Amino acid sequence: MERLVAILIIFCLLLLFTIPNSVYILGTGFVHAVHQLLFAWETRAWDTVESDHFLVKYRQGDEEIALLTLKEAERVYCPLGQYFGCFPDKKVPIAIYQDKASLNRVFGWGSDEGAMGVYWSGVIRLLSPDEWLDEMPSKEREALFRQQGPIAHEYIHFLVDYQTRGNYPRWLTEGLAQYGEKKLAGVQTEEGVDLPLRFSLDELNKNFDDSQWQDYCYAVSEDLVGFLIKNYGSDKVPLLLNELGRGADLDKSFNRVYCMDTRGFLEQYESRIKQNV
Repeated sequence: MERLVAILIIFCLLLLFTIPNSVYILGTGFVHAVHQLLFAWETRAWDTVESDHFLVKYRQGDEEIALLTLKEAERVYCPLGQYFGCFPDKKVPIAIYQDKASLNRVFGWGSDEGAMGVYWSGVIRLLSPDEWLDEMPSKEREALFRQQGPIAHEYIHFLVDYQTRGNYPRWLTEGLAQYGEKKLAGVQTEEGVDLPLRFSLDELNKNFDDSQWQDYCYAVSEDLVGFLIKNYGSDKVPLLLNELGRGADLDKSFNRVYCMDTRGFLEQYESRIKQNV
């Protein structure tokens, strides 16, 4: 079943990359619906704990981890919801995987791939903290899980996807997720630095999964978002996401919210870099 899920996920991703922009949002809705059915089937025998806003699926024996996950998800729900102006009308599904191999199989990844959390198509999937917190005392585990865990980051990805209906570039969602977990959810991340943009935005999106450029892509995406928010205010972020959610492309959305296109934004960004050299 896991192999089938991986194949269908890859197929859906390829489908979205090839359909015209005018039907992209409709295609995203279809992919979400298919993925929700696959997720329900995959986790049909798993245990479940729920809160007002989240539903956590987990394997037998991981109840303590599931409850810790639920507590942290509820902690970030209100501040992130207020910041993005978004409170989903359904409970957000979260799945906990006991080891890296079981999480990787869902996406057809090899053993060299690894992530503490992955958001895709309406579902947050997390690697069990037992895999990276080892045998720490429960009080210390909870504090470290709050500081370094992936929940805030992945929930921001969910909110961006939810508001834009899948119509967003990767640099934007990765930048917002890193910025948001640092500024809003109390997660400790590395300090941002002034980074020159070595690619076009389209090339930046494509290089996130290139091991040679991955660290750079994540760092510069956070820097781009931080620059945008610092200069134009955090209140514009929900407006930008809403424009994307209506089906506008990135340039049109920037024009409507910031009165400039992405080229103008990048010129300002690069000008700031040159001034600081």
